[in-house]
Amino acid sequence: MCGRFTLTRTNLRDVATILEAELDEELEAAYSPRYNVAPSNIHWLLVNEGGRRQIVAGRWGFPIAFGPRKDDPVGLINARSETAASKPTFRDAFARARCAVLADGFFEWSGPRGRRTPTWFHAPSLELLPLAGLWREQVCPETGEVERRFTILTTEANAVIEPCHARMPAILPPASVSPWIEPAPNTRHPEALRRFSAELSAHLRPADNSLLVATPVSSRVGNVRHDDPSCIEPERTLF
Repeated sequence: MCGRFTLTRTNLRDVATILEAELDEELEAAYSPRYNVAPSNIHWLLVNEGGRRQIVAGRWGFPIAFGPRKDDPVGLINARSETAASKPTFRDAFARARCAVLADGFFEWSGPRGRRTPTWFHAPSLELLPLAGLWREQVCPETGEVERRFTILTTEANAVIEPCHARMPAILPPASVSPWIEPAPNTRHPEALRRFSAELSAHLRPADNSLLVATPVSSRVGNVRHDDPSCIEPERTLF
């Protein structure tokens, strides 16, 4: 489960430079650092469209096309990497609409019910941690505009995350970003698509233990209205 994450870089243009991606000036002007990204929020994605790496905006929560939850306005914030290629909800997006969700950390909660405490997992030097994602377009009921809706893929937890949760977001190493967002081959041949899906799935593995450190933080991050640097300040223990 990945229910909250961060992108604390002060400048989105710097992120675009690191990722060698195009960035629209309006999106750059709209950016601000995020210390507590929550479901339904607008956030930034890296996509490859027409052979061009671009940073675009999307809303967190993949639309549900059928079933008892099809009218859920939030949608699905996570998808299991092991089954996304075959599940009807995600199958087309896995083949045609993959993205990297721009992040540099994420939160998990642990402890007994009623006293659960958050931990911020991030790279030691706050390097980018692009998360594997899927997206699809949907008409926004409030504005009538077409918007991207995305979900974050999860995988088994590594040894750093496992004390808090059995799952973790699928973090894309630098060498996996380009293969993950590249367009699918121009074919409908089942065997070719099966091989392509298998190659993609190989990038969705638990992160190396050395990639992440765990920082216990204040419980105020549990409130979606809090989105400021205090959300990631180390929690102080009083004796």
